[in-house]
Amino acid sequence: MNSSIFGKKFILIIIGAVVIYSIFLIFSDINTVYDKLKNFDTQFLPLILLTIFSSWMVLFVRWHIILRSSNIKIPLKNNILIYLAGFTLSISPIKSGELIKSILLKNQFGIKRTISAPLVLIERFYDIIGTIAIALLGITFLGFEYIPVLFVVLILSFLVIFLIYSKSNFKYILRIFNKITFLKKFSLSLENSQTSIRTSLNKKTAICSSALTILYRFVEAIGIYLVFLSLGINLINYFELAAMYSMSVILGSVSMLPGGLGVTEGSFAGLISFYGLDFSTALVVAVIVRFFTLWYGVGIGFLALKLNGGLNLNNTN
Repeated sequence: MNSSIFGKKFILIIIGAVVIYSIFLIFSDINTVYDKLKNFDTQFLPLILLTIFSSWMVLFVRWHIILRSSNIKIPLKNNILIYLAGFTLSISPIKSGELIKSILLKNQFGIKRTISAPLVLIERFYDIIGTIAIALLGITFLGFEYIPVLFVVLILSFLVIFLIYSKSNFKYILRIFNKITFLKKFSLSLENSQTSIRTSLNKKTAICSSALTILYRFVEAIGIYLVFLSLGINLINYFELAAMYSMSVILGSVSMLPGGLGVTEGSFAGLISFYGLDFSTALVVAVIVRFFTLWYGVGIGFLALKLNGGLNLNNTN
């Protein structure tokens, strides 16, 4: 994989994150920031890191099931490293950068990208289904005004899946692509991708993958709850936190910003501020939570990529 994957766009995203978090800190009381960081109970740190990592292993099981649905079998160690390496670019819009996994599968095991790339995108569909399910469970304390947002996202997701799952609709999409010069070169690849799409959406895979996504969000919420406890905050119960963070993730995804930066943190801060935290404190807490749920993963992704030799591979089509 060449360095272009970590080129200007990646650097700009990092700079953007620094700017956004700096703005958050400007709007927060610097003394509040200092107090929260100073009073962070480090005894919780190993448990937080372990819990968040465990939540990723739930997603890895989902990834393994999706691969098996397309009869893709690779050694367990390599598969785990490839999966975690995808976190390197999880700060891309709706995690589209996780297509890096498709590149690694191609380079290391000769698996065609037309087969594996659709599976990475199907993961995003299951992410949406599971995350919306958690948010809906807590809609009574999130506020019913969020229901339209959840249903619009859900309907659009199913509409996209329906269009690419149906053979007749898929052929119609390919005909449109063939009429557009810029997109024509992708039509053959897309045509070869539909088998992977259909197999990864079979009933058994869909039920297992959606259930695992829900489990992932619940395990992740344990880690978030531990973050709150480590900061001495015990105002919000576990299920409320799970629903509020899921809603924030959805809003961040809808924004189409890389990693939902700014929107996820801001909406999460707004939701938890309703429970008695002043907004400046809530912003600090939201940024700390995102360190564990987003940036920790980016760091682990780079480590996995290095251990897997991905940084030394040439990018291939």
